[in-house]
Amino acid sequence: MWLGCWRRLGWLMAGAVGCSCTRVDGRSGVVLPQGCSPNVTLDAQSLIAADPADLVSVSGRITKTGPTSFSIRSQSVRMDLGREPRGAAQIDFVYRGPGAHDEPLASGELRRQIGLKLRARDTCNVVYVMWHIEPSQGLHVSVKSNAGQNQHAQCGDRGYVNVTPTSIPTEIAAIRVGERHTLRAAIVGDELHVVADGVLSWVGRLPPQAFNFDGPAGIRSDNADFDAQLRASRSGCN
Repeated sequence: MWLGCWRRLGWLMAGAVGCSCTRVDGRSGVVLPQGCSPNVTLDAQSLIAADPADLVSVSGRITKTGPTSFSIRSQSVRMDLGREPRGAAQIDFVYRGPGAHDEPLASGELRRQIGLKLRARDTCNVVYVMWHIEPSQGLHVSVKSNAGQNQHAQCGDRGYVNVTPTSIPTEIAAIRVGERHTLRAAIVGDELHVVADGVLSWVGRLPPQAFNFDGPAGIRSDNADFDAQLRASRSGCN
């Protein structure tokens, strides 16, 4: 089903390839720019809701609130879903506001954010897909690569490469307290596709170093409280 042509009006954007028309992929329900091909990894129905008990803590903690739901109340959370690689993941979340205690990032910046980890071999080698809340806003993708290192004490905040989208990113609304949002990311070949609230909002080519390692999907959050649910592709699927 084709939607009408729109200018940049909030959530419905042509975005990714610079065109001004969009269509809804019948399989995934994702709003795709004209000329974009759907991929099974963008299909939310192909992702499986994770049991919070299967999330392995790298740092911070979560509280299980249901069979597939959990709350985040730690200043800094890094969690991996098992140990097997997964090429796609989605987090559904409600922002509950700033955390009780602020903890600046290793760089010194105080940032509130939530996002996904992909190919997370360890804390030093991982692809991050983050949705910033404040002070900056919007989607930000980075690859952290530190060959031969696997502990935070070794790599700290070094090895980051910020990834620029290969097409015009779609503008997305700022996250506000009490709102429900969905962030989905999938690696398709050497490209990363990011869907925010059902709209294909960011497409970019990952740098070569992103493929020097592999690992599970997971979650990351900083300095904010959330109620959330994680979904991911089957283990071993890339």
